[in-house]
This record gives sequence, C-alpha cells and structure tokens, in this order.
Amino acid sequence: MKKLTAADPETKSRDLVAENLERLKAIFPELVTEGPDGAAVNVDVLKALVGDKTVTDADEKYGLNWHGKRRARQLALTPSTGTLRPCPEDSVDWDTTQNLMIEGDNLEVLKLLQKSYAGKVKLIYIDPPYNTGKDFVYPDDFKDNIRNYLELTGQVEGGRKISSNTEASGRFHTDWLNMMYPRLKAARPMLRDDGIIVISVGDSELARLILACDEVYGEETLIGVATRIAKKTSNKGTYFAPSKDYLVVYARNPESITPFMDAVDETYASRFKDLDERGHYATVGLYQAALDPLRGCSNQRYWIQCPDGTLAIPPGDTFPPEERDGSNVPPKTRMDRVWRWSFESYAAKRELLVFKRTPNSPLVKPGGTQSAWNVYTKYYLEDRLRDGNRPRDFLDDLTNDLGTSALKSLGFDEYFDFPKPPEIVQRLSTWLADDDGIYLDFFAGSASTGHGVLAQNAADKGTRRYVVVQLPEPLDPKDKDKKTAADFCDMLGKPRNIAELTKERLRRAAKKVKAENPLFAGDLGFRVFKLDSSSIRAWEPDRDNLDQALLDHAEHLKAGRTEQDILYELLLKLGLDLCVPIETKTIAGKAVHSIGGGVLLACLSTKITRDEVEPLAQGIVAWHQALAPAGDTTCVFRDSAFADDVAKTNLAAILNQHGLATVRSL
Repeated sequence: MKKLTAADPETKSRDLVAENLERLKAIFPELVTEGPDGAAVNVDVLKALVGDKTVTDADEKYGLNWHGKRRARQLALTPSTGTLRPCPEDSVDWDTTQNLMIEGDNLEVLKLLQKSYAGKVKLIYIDPPYNTGKDFVYPDDFKDNIRNYLELTGQVEGGRKISSNTEASGRFHTDWLNMMYPRLKAARPMLRDDGIIVISVGDSELARLILACDEVYGEETLIGVATRIAKKTSNKGTYFAPSKDYLVVYARNPESITPFMDAVDETYASRFKDLDERGHYATVGLYQAALDPLRGCSNQRYWIQCPDGTLAIPPGDTFPPEERDGSNVPPKTRMDRVWRWSFESYAAKRELLVFKRTPNSPLVKPGGTQSAWNVYTKYYLEDRLRDGNRPRDFLDDLTNDLGTSALKSLGFDEYFDFPKPPEIVQRLSTWLADDDGIYLDFFAGSASTGHGVLAQNAADKGTRRYVVVQLPEPLDPKDKDKKTAADFCDMLGKPRNIAELTKERLRRAAKKVKAENPLFAGDLGFRVFKLDSSSIRAWEPDRDNLDQALLDHAEHLKAGRTEQDILYELLLKLGLDLCVPIETKTIAGKAVHSIGGGVLLACLSTKITRDEVEPLAQGIVAWHQALAPAGDTTCVFRDSAFADDVAKTNLAAILNQHGLATVRSL
C-alpha cells in the first residue's frame, strides 16, 4: 500500500511543466535529458532540430514584453499545494446542485481545478479589473501562494498589508499584466475544443490584452473584438466622454466553433409582413450600390427580364445590345454597378425574385433609359428563426444600467462599480447555440455570470452549469467606499468580504428566477468551497524540538480537517468532478465512501484493528463488484488508522486479490 505524502504528484494540482516535458519527449526523445534538477531540455539539440530558429527573451522579437513576464509565466506553471474545503452551510441544495461558487485566489483555484475540469469548459467569461488605479488586489507570492493568500485575506496572522494597484502603478501596465498573464495561461487548458474565452476590457488595456492572448492562445484563435456601449450618456473624461468597453473573444480551436448567431426577437420578426406558400418573408434589393473596379465582380452584371418583358440592369458605362438575353456578361467598366448575386446564383434562385414598379428605380433598360422596375429577393422568417442572425460586433443594448437594475431588483445597493448585466452571458450562450456545458468566471464580483446562466436556463430549459471564483477581499467599514458593503455583510451576519456579496447575489438571483418561472425545475443551487492549505501535512522539521516534530508528523493529516475536507481533496487530486455523486455505506462498523459510482472508494476511519481488516476488505470488495465501475478503482485509507503494518498489509493483499490494485494511504 503506497503512502501518499505532500510531495507526491497525486496530492498536488497538475504539474504542467512535467507534462510539457513528457510531450516534448514523446515527439523528440533526444531533446529531453537529465539535468542537475531532474529532466531538462537540451537547448543545443533544440536549436539543431529547428534549424537554429530560436530567440531568447533578450533578443529583439515581435511580441509583448514587460518586467516580470518570466516570473509570471513560471507562476502559472507552478503546481498548487492547496485544497478546496467544502462549505455545505453556505451552500444552496448541496446534495443535488451542479453549480460551484469557490472562494479564493483565482490563480490557485484554476490550478486546483485543472485535473477535474481540463478540457470541459464551454465558455469562460471574465470581467477583470480595468487597471484604473486602486482597483485590484491579488496575492501572488512565487514561493508560497497559499500562505500569502491566507495572510492577505486575514485568515491567519502574518502582518502582511494588503496592497492594490495604486494610482501611481495604475498608470503603467506591468502590475496588470503580471496579474493577468498567469491567469490567462492557467485558464486555457480548461476550455473544450469548441470552447471560447470572452474577456471584458477597457481602452486602457485592450492593446496589451490582445497581445498577451495572442501569445497564450495563439493569434490565429482570435474570433473577434466586439465593442459594447457601457453607458449611453456620460459627460466625464478629458477629451472624450468614455462610454464603451470591449468583448475580446478567443477560441480554443476556431475550426470547432459554429458561426455565432443571434436569436430572432419579436421586433425583428415583425419585418416579415408578406406571405406566400412557403411562409412569411421580407425583401431586400438585389441591386448593389457600387462596385470597386478592383474587386473583379463582372459576373454580377447581367440582364434580368421584368414582368412586362423589358430588361433591366444596374447602371454602367456600356450596354451592348447583344447581351439582352442575360446569358453574357458585358465588359466591366469603372462606373459599373452590380447585382448582389452572381449570374449562377440568379439562374438557380429566380423563384425568390420580387419585382416592384417604382418611379425612382436605380436600374436602366437597353439604351440607357430608366427602368420601370426594381428587383428584390425574398428571405423567410422560418429560415431566420432556424439559423438566427449574424451578431454585430457593436453591442448597444447591453449597457451597465441593466446590471445596476438587476442588482437593485435583488435588494442590493451600489456595492459594485459598473456591474455587468447578466444579459451579456445570456447573449453569449445564444451565440454558442448550446443549452448545456460549464460556464466559468474566475473574476465573479457581482455574480452576473451565475445570474445569467440561471436566467438563460429558465428561458430555454437549458442545463448549463456555472463555476464562479471570487477573492474574499476584506471590506473595511472605516473605508468610506466600502462601508455600505461592510454594513450589508453585518446585516446578513456574514464576514465582511466581497465573496459574501457574490454568494448572496447567487441566492437572491435563484429565488427571483424561480419566482418569475414557477414551472422551471432546473438547478438553482450552488456548492461553496473555500481555498485553504492542503489537508496533507508537509514535513516541516523543528530543529530545536526534533523529537516532537517527528511525533507530530506521524499523523499525515492536519488536525481539524473533517472526513469531508479530505474526501474533496481526494476528488480534486484524482481529477474527479467536485459535484460527482458520493454514496456512503457502513461496512464492518466503518463509514466507506463511494465516489463517482466506485471510481474512488475511501475509508477515512481513525482506527482499523487487525480483527476488522478481513470484514472491512471483503465488504469493500463486495460493494465494488455491485457497483461495477467502468474504469480502474482507487482505494484510499487513513495511514494512521491501522493498528500496525500487518493490518495494513493484510488489507491491501485482500483487495489486490480481488482486482483492486491501486490502494493508497494518507
């Protein structure tokens, strides 16, 4: 039975560096060698393999560079030593919900979620700080992120002062990039092959964000940048009144993305006033106003026969009489106008043409006289209802006042600056044309993403899940900008931090969605988890009291951690969903947990005697056979629970005899 320690890969988040080395070794075995600190890349061999087409950070090259970039990259690749502790008391519908609200530093949380959620997220939508000064606090300590996080958020005593992006540093981009870059890198593996990441950003960092995302996600994966009107009226600003921000959209694999479509609303549908045997339709002119001579659209100039037998063509310099039958194309001149369709399309779709008499027709007849007709084409409502409309990259109907109104409707005061409307996530879900999948937001703030997911699920009976992450940034009642929010937390009887506001928004949004959609039976709950140090004790020798240190380390699990804490850490480290079903059964007087239908079997009892080994092992074997999981099963026990090594060895042997080969102790 292998004993797991804090140094084992199975007790840590994904080691992306080790995985990258394995990938390189699989492609180029000669590239990876042994260095003084283990596996390493032979740079000389790499140069030979790519024809010496390599650069260093010191070389001149195209891209974005800033002070701290190397450290930020390294920070993203450093495995987390933390865990996520379950908080059923803060949750809603703990036993049934598939939604997650995680309280903690989002970089550490992203690392911890890697094994369980890599390649499973359909949409990442984030609204990070816009770098305007004094607006973000993120505890990045390269040596010990978890301890630094606990100190900064006041969960352990350390005396560290919370620092933010001050007015001075806010004028520069380094702090913001050092905060964003590792998070963008840690988020990329979470996306499905057909997943996208959408980032709200202001003018101050739009250019840097695109360059950083080009590097992390690949320039070829940029789907586009949509401008959003944030405020319809404003008179602030020095030269311009700022009223917009942007949605920057990248795809994991653009080839797997279905073209975006907006749903057809009632206002748009009202345009389809005409009716024929196929259905309701509207018309659009076939005539195209102008032709750029360089475009070479000569196959879009041909004669069309009108209902009275006359011919019509867009105006141009020449109208040779031999072309009246429409089968030939006249010479293109610099003044020629064109149809929207090529002659081939016209020949195939003539039944869609509509002719209307008009005194101001832009078309002409042979000889250059004005035609009495204009030509239109039909397009049908049914087609648009099925296919939708291509969304514009200029969004003027998702303003921040919708976000403010949504919060006020839930009884929230102005605790958040410029809250995003939940309609943004609803619109994104429409573009994705999916009614399921995981939606991730690791800058949760006012929880508009979670609210949007609930509202859209109620609207289309979807089964989308949300995972939102928020730093529990303290709210100091002595700070006039935070006093109202701190007082609100006091009224709720909750700790004074922003994460508590996030959770309360989710609770109230769920109640509102249910009240507005009483027949909706979808998931309105969420599980709460909090970032903390690992439940597995790391070896920390006390040289002044080594004997006591050795005795303390005999128990590998930290004091004060519950079975539930340890169970969910196992889920994370073994790559299981945090909402996977857990079934508990009493075997030989011990609680045994089955996770994921038997993928993981855990008995975390504090005492297992020699006499209890046989019935416990046989009971576990029988339950495993009844569960019949599809893959391999891992069995985990508390190492200090065994009376002695004989008890441990006997239990492992019985399990091995019945095909349970992966047996671990903590």
